[in-house]
Formats: sequence, C-alpha cells, structure tokens
Amino acid sequence: MPDSIASERAAGERAAGVKVITAVSDWWGKGVFVFLTASILLLGIGRFSFSANGTGLSAWSISRTTFFFWLIWKLLLWFRDRQKGLVLKQGWFPLPLLTFFAAVTVSLLPDFHEAPDYRYFFFAVMHSVMVLDVFGTSERPKFLLLLLGALPGILVVRGIVHNPSVLSFEQMNRFAYPMAHANPAALLFSMSIPLALTVIVTEKGLLRGVTVGSLAAQFCGLVLTYSRGGWLASVVSLFGLTLMESRLRKAVLALGVTALIAFVTLTPLRNRLLTLLSPTNDVAIEGRIRFMTHALTVGVDRPFFGAGYGRHRLREEVRKDIPSAAQFGFIPHSHNVYTELLAETGLVGLSAFLWLVLSNITRLIRKAQSESAPSDRNRYFCLAASLIAFLVGGLGDVPFYNHETRIFFFTLMALAYLALRSDVVTDWQIGTNMVRK
Repeated sequence: MPDSIASERAAGERAAGVKVITAVSDWWGKGVFVFLTASILLLGIGRFSFSANGTGLSAWSISRTTFFFWLIWKLLLWFRDRQKGLVLKQGWFPLPLLTFFAAVTVSLLPDFHEAPDYRYFFFAVMHSVMVLDVFGTSERPKFLLLLLGALPGILVVRGIVHNPSVLSFEQMNRFAYPMAHANPAALLFSMSIPLALTVIVTEKGLLRGVTVGSLAAQFCGLVLTYSRGGWLASVVSLFGLTLMESRLRKAVLALGVTALIAFVTLTPLRNRLLTLLSPTNDVAIEGRIRFMTHALTVGVDRPFFGAGYGRHRLREEVRKDIPSAAQFGFIPHSHNVYTELLAETGLVGLSAFLWLVLSNITRLIRKAQSESAPSDRNRYFCLAASLIAFLVGGLGDVPFYNHETRIFFFTLMALAYLALRSDVVTDWQIGTNMVRK
C-alpha cells in the first residue's frame, strides 16, 4: 500500500511538473513570436538609435537576441515531450537553405580566421529558420506578407522628415536614412514593391488604401536613392511580373508610366541611369568592374570552396594574389554577389545559393500556374518577382553585408517556403485559418 501511494504521488508530481512546463513554454513561445515580429517590423520602420555611438534597436539586433530565446523555447518543448524524442516539423530547415549554410561554413575551414561576417550570416539563416517555425501556423504567413509589403513606406517618411533636402532635385542628394546607405535602401524597395502590389490587387478597403500609400512612398524612395542597381532590379522584376501574369499589367503599367515621368523630369536621376549605356566613362562603374575582376581572379584560383566567406577573407586573398590592387585601393567587397560568392565559397557555395533562390522562384511560378483563383496566382507570382529583384540587385551589390537587406532576404525566403509547404493549405484571406492536412 505505501508503495502504491508513493508511486501515485510521484506520478502526480510529474503531471504537475509537465503542466508547469507546458504553461511556461506556451507563454515563452508567444514572447518569441512578439520579438520576432518586432524585428520584422523594424525592417519596414527602420532602426532607432538612442545614443551618438549608434546604440539602439534594429531588425538585426532583435533577431539575434530572439534566437537565444527561441533556442531555450525549443529546449523547453523537448524537455516537456522528451519521452517522444526530438520531434521537428516537416521542412523546418529546407534542404537548399541547409546546403547553402553548409557550403558557407565549409569554406571557412579549417581555422575560421577573419570570419566576423560569418556571425551575421549564421544569425540571418537562423532568422529564416525561426520564421519558418514561428510563422507556420494560423494566419501568420498572411501577416508576414503584410509586414514585408506594406510597412517599408514608413522608411521613406522617416527619411524625408529626417532630411527634407532629399526632395531638392537640383542635385543628387541621395535618400538613405534610416538605412545605412542608398543602395541597400533601393534594393529593399525593389523587393518590397512587388509584395505591396500583392496586397493592393488582392485586398479591399482600408488595408488596400494604406498599402497604396505605402507603395507610392516606396516608389518615391526608390527614385530618391538614385540607385542604378535598384532601378534595374525593380524594372526587371516588374517586367517579369507582367510576363507571368497578364492581370497585373495595368498596375505595372501605371508604375512604369510614373517611372518614365520621373526619368524624364529629374535630371540627376536621368544622368545617373544613362551612365549604364557608357559604363567605361563612369569612374564608379569602372572601379566596381575592377573589384569584380579581382574577386573573379580569386575565385578562379580557388574554384571549389573559395577563399572563405567574408569581406576580410576576400580582401586578404586579393592583396595576396593581385599586389597591384593596393595601389588602386580595394574596398571590402566586389559589388557583385556572384563574383563575391565565387571568390569566397567557390562553385559549391555559388551553386548552392543559386539553387536556393532559383528553386523557389521556379516552384512559386509552377504553384501559381496550377492555381485557379486569381488572388492566389497573384500572390505566388509577386513572391517570385520579389526574389527576381534580389537576384538582379545582386549584380551591383552584395546584400549579405547589409543588415536590413540580409534580414529582409532571409525573411522573404521563409515566406516563400511557407507558401510552398506541402503539409499546409493556406487560405491567405484575413479571418481564415491555415488547416493542416
């Protein structure tokens, strides 16, 4: 009898312990969602600095900190359900993303010297994994699309309030704040504009009206960056969107006419974009071509795994292989994501990157073509257009070295994977739930 009482007491204590852990893990999971959402919010709002030395909040800083809380949450769930073993959701770390992550990691072996950029890359990949895990239920994929598409207009409002002189079109006063530089700002807008267009053509009422205003602001921000790469990325992605979906041609045509008017009337913008027709006469373009050539030389010498991921590793190898590069000066990256990845991670890393992005674009297009509802087709096509903008923007920049564009890209990748997941059927309309098969 005493033994049975003791065993019942022990069972009761275990049940009470499981109940406490369940309650804690539920609240902890809600906290992870809130902070991860805050990091994505700051992609469209911009960073906040609290002191002159730059201390503040940004999408990167919140996401990096959230990772450790997410990891603790996963450990709590494992401890609660340890009798079932470690159970992971299907597709929690997609194979193309894992392959790219592995290729970048292997490129730094065996000593990981000069690898501070790898830390940023690691947390960006983990950000994507967290988004896949936390935003994979209920209406959260829809909410994520709204955050990425509708919010970036706030960046433009903040930038103009901070520096109204960017509205003076007499000289090229480039829009940047609250982003670090005008070029990353332009690339972010080129990726967010197709997503804003998605919301506009599929929603009604207040949500559509607010997003129309945001789209107008984002387009204005793209103009004010005077970024050749950003303009090229936006033009190619939107033109590709018209080829993929005829129903969107009127909306894209309206943007195209507005862009043409801006090109004709704004002399600094016109002069800057026309330099693409004669690149050898532009000092900045000539320098970038030289930097790309240097990176290509390093990549050819180390074709399999490259010199190691990161700006410091690339600069180290360029100075070693091309002594004359020092007399011209060499900035820490080659202004081209493809030559950059070839030099740093070799053909293995570059191929993994292309597989990661192109496979999602292809699957999104196929998914859209199989859908009968126009709204669903538009969403898949616009997601593909946003990824196309990233690929084109990479011809003139290395987005992995800027916090905002890096986090935006990996959030976009997670959203694409959520849209393509085979274990869920997503009704994107507000007020509906995602139903597991």
